[in-house]
Amino acid sequence: MRMNSRLWVLLGVLAVFCGSARAEEATSVQDSAIQLAACTESYDTCAPACCTPPWAHQSGVFGELLLLRARDAEIAYGMSVNGAVPEGRVGVLDPEYDLGFRVGLTKALDHCSSFSLSYTNFNSSQDDRLDQAAPNSIQKLLVHPAEPNAAANVLTAFGAYDIDFQFADLDYRFVVLSNDCTAANFTIGARYGNLDQEMAVVYTGAGLTESITTDIDFDGAGLRLGADIEHHGNRGLFVYGKTAASFLAGEFHANYLHASTADPVRVASEWEAGRLVSILDLEVGAGWQHCSGLRASVGYTFSSWLGTVKTDDWIDAVRNNGQSFRDLSDDFTFDGFVGRVEYRF
Repeated sequence: MRMNSRLWVLLGVLAVFCGSARAEEATSVQDSAIQLAACTESYDTCAPACCTPPWAHQSGVFGELLLLRARDAEIAYGMSVNGAVPEGRVGVLDPEYDLGFRVGLTKALDHCSSFSLSYTNFNSSQDDRLDQAAPNSIQKLLVHPAEPNAAANVLTAFGAYDIDFQFADLDYRFVVLSNDCTAANFTIGARYGNLDQEMAVVYTGAGLTESITTDIDFDGAGLRLGADIEHHGNRGLFVYGKTAASFLAGEFHANYLHASTADPVRVASEWEAGRLVSILDLEVGAGWQHCSGLRASVGYTFSSWLGTVKTDDWIDAVRNNGQSFRDLSDDFTFDGFVGRVEYRF
């Protein structure tokens, strides 16, 4: 009798559980239908394939074209003078806009989260030439003031300056707020970064050719945090904004060499130190998306590098006999435009 009672109780529990599961399944189906209707209504140019919200995470590949310019990085290498008085143009190496790229792939875990891996490369190169004729001449601004030939002016100066960087990023991105047309995401990831600054200036005059070369290299890795938001409208159009902060712990290596045709080593110095470089990024733009998985966007991007060692500061430290070696920490920025093409599947 007790066995029959227990059996009836068990059957009753199973019946309640099954009824609850069916009710939950029905509710889920009903919610999916509501979401599908909402998506189709707010994104009606994309037909039934848009049952997935347009902001949803999907696997895919992407490529970006970067048009950037380094700012706050200029170097004055020669000054036109008449005797001891400035007269004429100052020779400045100031980077202009140059092209870079970013490529990557994304693996969606579901519609609300994904992993991505990307590589970024940017190379910039700038050169400048300064010529004078007697009685004018060019004062050499980058040589050590105590060097025996420092006070001898020249008639020709030529310089070249490169600023390059590269990143490798691994990110986990997930939705924190969403509706049919808008979603906000957070990103947690890791970044490896390399920054390379190379400069060479040649001074020619009175039968002597002198050169100043410097190289500053940084390698670091650390944490990357970010946030982004997208808002989608009709006909596949959308606007977006995103920001990120990277904190890279690494080492700066710098060297300075003053050589001439008469002496291969007139002045030489090397320096290295650990630094924590913070990189703050901001990007805003607009784009278009098709339900086939094709997506394109253009935007303006701004990146501020905090705590870097800049070429002009390094040269000043050498020329001042190391009095400012402990203060070698400065900021510069990159800004410009970015175009992105992506295919999702």
